[in-house]
Amino acid sequence: MNLILLATIIVVLLIVLGVFKSDKRKTSGEDQKFWLFYAGPENYLDENGVRSLQGEVFWSCEPETRKGDLILLYRKSINQLSVNTLTRRFKMTKEVAQDIKKREVGKDISAVWQAVSNSKRRFFWGWPYGCYVKEIQKLNPPIKLDELKSIPELRRWGSLRWNFQAKGHSALEIPPFAWGSLAKIIKIKCGVRINQKSINI
Repeated sequence: MNLILLATIIVVLLIVLGVFKSDKRKTSGEDQKFWLFYAGPENYLDENGVRSLQGEVFWSCEPETRKGDLILLYRKSINQLSVNTLTRRFKMTKEVAQDIKKREVGKDISAVWQAVSNSKRRFFWGWPYGCYVKEIQKLNPPIKLDELKSIPELRRWGSLRWNFQAKGHSALEIPPFAWGSLAKIIKIKCGVRINQKSINI
């Protein structure tokens, strides 16, 4: 019985500490942050090809994510998925699957999002935290990972050197120097000008 009581107390303490951690930026007045969120093939593909993520959606995030933060969406690679695998897994036609492979969808930054809520603790969901986000602008063409790695100004961004691997994290915080370089690239390539509060086309 004592062990059950002790376990209950520990769980409550962990929840309270998690809430305090997630509220830190809200009370400290820290500046807006910039994030790289992830989308696996299961998130951005469906039977029609590339899924349109319009409207507000709930997405995995880090506990420090706050309403107003700007987000770049990174689509993970589908290089390991054959045309047959795509048709079987996503119920798409062979023609659609072939088109996706031909366009080399994935391993790219495809959209600018904005957080429309603070991070929320969710239990029994698969990720510790999530937040509501909305798409502000698709990036056309998407910016490929290899393209980013060829830009000298971004070579000191450690997360990029490691191909945006985020072990133990559901999102990566983008440092200010990297955000500035990314904003310039997006403006030149996609015609979208990003500032700290919004975007302009």
